[in-house]
Amino acid sequence: MPASVVVRPLALACLLALPLGACVQSSANPGAGRGAELASLVSRSIACQAGYPRASTLERFIASERERGATPDQIASARSAYVTVSEAETINQDIRPQACTPEERAALKERMVRVRAGRFDAL
Repeated sequence: MPASVVVRPLALACLLALPLGACVQSSANPGAGRGAELASLVSRSIACQAGYPRASTLERFIASERERGATPDQIASARSAYVTVSEAETINQDIRPQACTPEERAALKERMVRVRAGRFDAL
């Protein structure tokens, strides 16, 4: 049995799973998990109109990962996870929009205030 027969359904299930960050989290590279979580937060916040990231958010996040002592490979993985999850979240929101409750919107606004301030320690 070709590996693609097994891998494709698993990859599809992973793309449709919520949150998408679960697909890339790994104890070997926590930066990738934080990158995925940041992307999910930013994407959901935009969808709920609960705040928007700064243009420099990704670069500031990468700088915070460097300060944490991440290796170049871990930083590349974190950046890749952010971009991949962000794109997947955008596609999913376009295909299957999810309504936002007032409670979720308030929680997202609070978290986005910290992200806009460059504080990524809560990820």
